[in-house]
Amino acid sequence: MTYYEIQLLNKDEKFGLMALIVSSYDDSLSKGNASDEVWNKIKHYLIKDFTIHQNTIFYWALVDEELEDCFFITPLLRDVLEYKNT
Repeated sequence: MTYYEIQLLNKDEKFGLMALIVSSYDDSLSKGNASDEVWNKIKHYLIKDFTIHQNTIFYWALVDEELEDCFFITPLLRDVLEYKNT
């Protein structure tokens, strides 16, 4: 997250880096060692740069699927979508 926060990245770089960050956070969730502090930073930038990351958000949110058939991070990404829709 630090690199995303401090570097001057173009939209494509932000998109690619955030896709990697979200995937890595999903791995951390699956192993039970995810940090709430890290998630709060991820969520902040997903919301702040929503137009850049909306495809990533929708991919991981799996809005048409039951939660038992989803990624570990899916409920968190659904919360981001809910926040953006309010």
